[in-house]
Amino acid sequence: MGVAITIKKLLQRKWLKNLLIACGSVILVAAVILLCDFCYFYSRTYPGLHLETIDVGNRRLEEVEALLNEKLWSLEELHFSTAEGEKITLTLSELGLSWDRQRTMEKIYRAGRGWKGYAVRLHSLLNRSPIIVRGDPQVDELHLAGAMADLAGQLYRPPRDAFFEVEGETVSIVPEQEGQYLKIAALRELIFNSLYGGEKVIPLPVGEWPAARTAADLENYGVRSIMASFYTDVAAGNPDRAHNIKLGATAINAILLAPGDIFSFNEVVGEASAAKGYRYAPVIVGDELVPGLGGGLCQVSTTLYNAALLANLEIVERHNHSMPISYIPLGRDATVATGSLDLKFRNNRDHYILIGAELKNLRLTFRLFGPPMEEKIEIVSSGYQQIAPPVNYEYSDALPAGVTEVVKPGQAGYYITTWRVVYLDDQEVSREMLFRDYYRPRPALHRVGTGD
Repeated sequence: MGVAITIKKLLQRKWLKNLLIACGSVILVAAVILLCDFCYFYSRTYPGLHLETIDVGNRRLEEVEALLNEKLWSLEELHFSTAEGEKITLTLSELGLSWDRQRTMEKIYRAGRGWKGYAVRLHSLLNRSPIIVRGDPQVDELHLAGAMADLAGQLYRPPRDAFFEVEGETVSIVPEQEGQYLKIAALRELIFNSLYGGEKVIPLPVGEWPAARTAADLENYGVRSIMASFYTDVAAGNPDRAHNIKLGATAINAILLAPGDIFSFNEVVGEASAAKGYRYAPVIVGDELVPGLGGGLCQVSTTLYNAALLANLEIVERHNHSMPISYIPLGRDATVATGSLDLKFRNNRDHYILIGAELKNLRLTFRLFGPPMEEKIEIVSSGYQQIAPPVNYEYSDALPAGVTEVVKPGQAGYYITTWRVVYLDDQEVSREMLFRDYYRPRPALHRVGTGD
């Protein structure tokens, strides 16, 4: 009863009565405003509402749907461009994208409604900023990833290092080319932005992939001067052999050796095969010349071997032929055979060496480029020894007794030692025995008559 009396006394106070009336009025006005707001925007969107970048505010829902049909849902393909100006067009279906119209309209309708929605609207009004509704396309992630991977494959370009070109006595540098790759995450963002009125043609975002070796690097290698050169003449009359020699020389031309590198003829030239364009020409097998793929490559290895000798490079592996050959003195040849015999030499100098090879007017020339040499090299021979060929006999009664004819002439064999002599200021400073070679003799065949 005491509480009731207290409340009655409070209500008799004028200021409190006015306060309660004012609060009631505010509540009533707010309720009326909310009711009017609800009724007016029952089938309309709220002002300041944007679907991504598309203004859909203060419109009837059917107007919003018509606007989205025009600006959004009618979009069926996206256009892309490369840095070179090439245009690529993909449909949304190819990108694995489609529209969920019903869900999009529901998100637009719910935006700004409810107590949280009123707070968002108030914040937007006070800050004069739009209310952003995020778009809701349906995405087939595997399909989209596959489409972007296809684009990445079209744009992918590995970097290309700068490299030397050698033509005769001239060395030039071809500049490096940066590689490029597609930025997948950036492309995905551009695609979704473009769906809502972004770029009409999406520039494909690429990243740069620098080359490991630049033209500036090569300029510092100092391979402009001819250190040493050597040539042999290619016999005329066998175009297939000359063709093989050209292929082998081309494979070696412009090979760069860093200090310490070992050059391997078999690794660089590889196995002679028809797939590489090699043809049949005479090769030495045992004591005979027989047709073989790549005939003539030994002249390439021999010519290069002599150039390496004159450049004072370390010879790691070298083999002589089983019999003398016509285009080089004894002890100066270098035969090769895939899987068994190789020509190897090491760049034992403290600078880069560039190998140049040229076949011109039936003259095969190898040039080794680097800084000018201080020393001079001479290749000399000693210990020359000729070995008479053995004679094999066959007997025939088709010849009169006592008559002998030469069926196949023999060929002498040889021993020879080859030295490399180094001179500095015209004074001999070293003498290196390179190889003691043996060329076995080829037996002669004589036919002896046993007839009447």
